[in-house]
Amino acid sequence: MIVMKFGGTSVQDADAMRNVLSIAQEYSGHKILIVSSACSGITSELLSIASDSVYLSDEDRIQRIHGIIKRHIDICIELGLGQDTTMQIQEIGTHVLSYCEGIALLGESTDRLQAAIASCGELFSTNILTGLLRGHLNVQWFDARKSMKTYDLHSGVQVHMQQTSLLSNQLLKPLFEQYDIVITQGFIGSDDDNRTTTLGRGGSDYSAAIFGAVLEAHEIIIWTDVSGIASADPRVIPNARYIECMSFDEARMLSFFGAKVLHPETILPALQKNIPVHVRNTFKASDRGTTITRMGDERASGMRSVIVRKPVSFVQVRATQVSNEHSMSELMKELEQLSGLKPMISVMIDSSIGLIYDVSISKIEEYIKHLEGDNNAEIGEYALISVIGPNFRNSNAKEAIKKFHEIIHKNEESPIIFSGIQKNTLSALVNSVHVENILKALHAHCT
Repeated sequence: MIVMKFGGTSVQDADAMRNVLSIAQEYSGHKILIVSSACSGITSELLSIASDSVYLSDEDRIQRIHGIIKRHIDICIELGLGQDTTMQIQEIGTHVLSYCEGIALLGESTDRLQAAIASCGELFSTNILTGLLRGHLNVQWFDARKSMKTYDLHSGVQVHMQQTSLLSNQLLKPLFEQYDIVITQGFIGSDDDNRTTTLGRGGSDYSAAIFGAVLEAHEIIIWTDVSGIASADPRVIPNARYIECMSFDEARMLSFFGAKVLHPETILPALQKNIPVHVRNTFKASDRGTTITRMGDERASGMRSVIVRKPVSFVQVRATQVSNEHSMSELMKELEQLSGLKPMISVMIDSSIGLIYDVSISKIEEYIKHLEGDNNAEIGEYALISVIGPNFRNSNAKEAIKKFHEIIHKNEESPIIFSGIQKNTLSALVNSVHVENILKALHAHCT
């Protein structure tokens, strides 16, 4: 079995959905679970309407919802789908109208209602996909909420893996005895009382990884609008290339430092089961894309990709009266309580602590003044440049580390270099005006 996840841009309109059909036809002979996002922009618009329904007039609220319904019906018409699919879209739209009317009457947009409204985006898109593919292939629609079970924790909704595995194997897997393709929704699930829930950031990738893991899929393909994970941002480095194979840790570090292709933590359930995850382009299906595995390319070494995050603020606090780790953690906690911000990176050196925040200096400097005691704090605004590789701690990485330091020091008089914190990353804080030159020089040495 192959699990295929199609993101919002991959199902954004009729042409995109035709590409999904072509891809499914290319995999004829395989059992495929298609996990689809909502059409691009729809989830945000649904959530916006949910919030705005508290104060919108009846006319404005209904008009905005009808705009969403019309977008999906227009796709149905362009694809030449039958009345059955159009009626399903109308029925889902009726639910949105009812939920939002409830919000207007309550004067409050509750989490439960927002989840129910947001789920309609995936229900719209998967019903259209099913209508399209059913005309050409042996397809069945499945409601993900029947088997994707969740529960509430203080940190948010969590997937109940044992229950999800049991129900997916009881309800979803048997469908493949009769059908070649099953289409279901990403991002949505349900709790023990069968109330709709949502999985949060990267929810559709997470859904695909969970379904792949519990159904023991052969592979998972994340179809998106780029041809994999690149060695640099193509908008900055035009000759950036796509990396054919990388480890989970490399992908995770790229995401942490700013890459937007996918959120690697969401695919962790699949990698824990040693299921390879491929990132491929819906609109250039012949491109090879990137394969993410637990170990990655074991022959690779050195610098493989380079990424910049800017602006960031670097705070260095020297505590003259205290030097133990507990006191330093108290300083961090105090700054977090004052600013509401958590540092991206924190480093403790003797009686000094270095903190990198993913904000401009104007968002943090006022809080530094409030630190109590004999703490001498310095703050500056930088660009954070990072190179990612398989392992910078082994002997094969010596030349790459040397070249990284050479390039940074050649272009920056007083950089702040971080190395050894994470085995897959070398990072430096530099002046933003030097970023492009450093990026190009580092990328020239990426293999």
